[in-house]
Amino acid sequence: MRTRLIALAVLFIAGFFIVLQVPELFVNPGALIKGHEKVEGDCFQCHTPLLGPSNAKCIACHKITEIGAKKAKTARFHQRLSENNCAGCHTDHIGRDAAKATRTFNHSLLGATWRVSCHDCHLKPPDSMHKNVTVKCETCHLPEQWRPATFHHDRYFRFDRDHPADCASCHIGERYDRYTCYGCHEHSEENVREEHLEEGIRDFANCTECHRSGDEDEAEKIWNAKRRNLPYSPGKKRPDDDD
Repeated sequence: MRTRLIALAVLFIAGFFIVLQVPELFVNPGALIKGHEKVEGDCFQCHTPLLGPSNAKCIACHKITEIGAKKAKTARFHQRLSENNCAGCHTDHIGRDAAKATRTFNHSLLGATWRVSCHDCHLKPPDSMHKNVTVKCETCHLPEQWRPATFHHDRYFRFDRDHPADCASCHIGERYDRYTCYGCHEHSEENVREEHLEEGIRDFANCTECHRSGDEDEAEKIWNAKRRNLPYSPGKKRPDDDD
C-alpha cells in the first residue's frame, strides 16, 4: 500500500512539472489572436502558474503610454484608467480575430472625469433628436450600457412632420426635466383651457398624458380610456372610442 502511494505521489509530481514545462500539451483553450500567435507555445509569457493571466506581463509588452498612439480617438483612454485590469476588457484563446477577443467595455475602469466625457471617444448619434441635444450624455444614458437609454422619448411623445425633434421649442433653457407645449403659435393657455373645458376635461396640465403624438384622434382615445379607468393599447379600437 505504501509503495502504491509513493508511486502515485511520484507520478503526480512528475505530471505537475511536465505541465509547468509544456502546459500547451495539456491545457490549451484555443488559438491566440493573430498578434499573439508568435508566443502561442509559451504560456508563461502571459500567465503566472496557478494564478492565470498577469497584468504585469501584459504591460511588459503593451506599454500603457504607447497604447492607442495610432488611434488617438479610440484608444487613448488607456492612459487614464483607474486601474490596470487588462482582463477586464480583453481575453484570448478564441481565435485569430482580435475583435472577438475584446469584451464589452467596462466603463467603471475609467476615471470619474472620463466617465462623463463621452465625446472624447464617441461621436454624437446623427439622428434628428440628438442633433439638437446639448446636455451631457449621462442625462439619458448609463455608462454600464449605452442601449437602451434610460429615457425613451416615444413613451411620452412621438415626433412627426408637424412636431420635429426640435428640443428648444418644448424644453426651454435646456431643461429636459420639464416641457411646455406653448412654444408653438397655435397653442395658448387660454385656448387650450377653453377647448378642454368644452369637452369636460379639467385635468390638462400634463399634455402628454393624452397627447402622445400630433394625432388628435389618438388623444381622444387615450382620454376615453383614462376616464373609464381602462388601459389604452395603440391600434386597438374600443367600442366607446367614438363617444
